[in-house]
Amino acid sequence: MARLTPERRTPIDLAVSAAIVAVVLIVGVVVWLNSPVRHTDSVQAAGAVPSVSAATTVPDRVTPLWHARSSATRMPALSRSLVVTADAGTVEGRDPTTGRQVWRYQRDLPVCAIIAAWPSSTNEVLAAYRNSRGCGEITALDGSSGHREGSRSSEADGRVTLTSDSGYVVSQGSTRLETWGSNLVRGIEYGRIEAPVKPDVQPDRHGCRLFSSIVGGDRIAVIERCDGDRGYRLTVLGAVLNKDEQVQQYGSSVITDGTDGPPPVVVSMSTSAIAVYDGGANPPAPSTTPGPVPAAIRQFTTDGAPSANNSVDGDTAPPANSVPIATTGLTTYFTGKATVVVNTSTGRPIYQVPGAIGAGDLMGGFLLLPTATGISVRDAANGREVRAIPVTREGRDDQPVNLRVLGDTIVEQRGDQVTAYGRA
Repeated sequence: MARLTPERRTPIDLAVSAAIVAVVLIVGVVVWLNSPVRHTDSVQAAGAVPSVSAATTVPDRVTPLWHARSSATRMPALSRSLVVTADAGTVEGRDPTTGRQVWRYQRDLPVCAIIAAWPSSTNEVLAAYRNSRGCGEITALDGSSGHREGSRSSEADGRVTLTSDSGYVVSQGSTRLETWGSNLVRGIEYGRIEAPVKPDVQPDRHGCRLFSSIVGGDRIAVIERCDGDRGYRLTVLGAVLNKDEQVQQYGSSVITDGTDGPPPVVVSMSTSAIAVYDGGANPPAPSTTPGPVPAAIRQFTTDGAPSANNSVDGDTAPPANSVPIATTGLTTYFTGKATVVVNTSTGRPIYQVPGAIGAGDLMGGFLLLPTATGISVRDAANGREVRAIPVTREGRDDQPVNLRVLGDTIVEQRGDQVTAYGRA
């Protein structure tokens, strides 16, 4: 067999090869320097996190256990076994009784909002980080271990809120919203879209400002105001695209006659009803009474059609940190003057509790609501107070106190402070 003569390598060939290698190395270094992995510090749980059993009784007295700053939440975020806090760029899973850090996930980006979603199933913590495109850098973490489960990135507003039910999460800003399932695959995007892939995918409205939203089943309820609207609008959308790959709109109508006052707030949604808190600064549309009307919980069908109206005590603008808390069959919402307890299935208010200072949760079959002097323990069915647990909250101002329960631990959030209480 003839011996092959190797190709001659000229100085130019060697120089080109060296340049290619240098470029590849430089690109690799740049990618590494700017990669999320390099700018991430992740400390996962050292071992299995014990399950937390639901409390069977309510304590007569409680004592503070720990407190932590959590500026990225408005109410306590509870995974299956841990309390999750988030501040600056750090998300932490904490032991509910000691506050000890069980896991930590940290990036060099500010965290806008977090939510502990689906604790009874996939048990994920979703963290929205802010980059140059807004709060659309999403990381999914296992709620017990802190293990990174996935991520996604998209356009978003500079501030967002995250809400969820058993199936979907909604990320909503002032001009756009998105939905995702537990796999982080986007269901819909609605509102401002910088570069739509397909025309005519969204409803034909423009210049819309989004104020609040909530998900129930496979539908989303949104309070918004669009160009040309005389009042605030309630829109009901599908959580995923329809078979024609369009945003499905089940109903959309203007529900107030004017926008002089604050917008209504969606507080609960089920597969059969939507409940909206309306502070009454603008009369309902169509208007039958001129001028302001009493605050009310207004009920709508899941197609957005009005069905009932119940007056409640409340401010025209509820406090900024007032958020609805959904528990088994009930949703509680602080109006600024009282906490209203709504039947989540029907959207109908069952009773209200004047003197409460925030939303609450169930513990041992009773409803716990924060008050100025402690925690009111109430019969969940009729609102009758059974007893009161004294609590001293140092330095409390007029901010709402949002209360949730994890096992035997009562967890409150006031402003950016989370405080846990245990049996004394």
